[in-house]
Amino acid sequence: MSTIKDKLIEVLDFLDYAHSELDTATNELPDYSANESSRTYMSQTESYLTDAKDILEDAVTELVGNRY
Repeated sequence: MSTIKDKLIEVLDFLDYAHSELDTATNELPDYSANESSRTYMSQTESYLTDAKDILEDAVTELVGNRY
């Protein structure tokens, strides 16, 4: 049975995976002016993922200490 600590760490891992996939998608997007709005949305998504990961890391650290 997974503990809340294990589940939170798993979520952090998935946030890392999502960030990596988003980075790959952004880099693979052709450099056309028509794609600028897509790049803007993707950049904003990256910002949300980063913020969510920072908040979750703070919560995990509070719950289990600095070493998780």
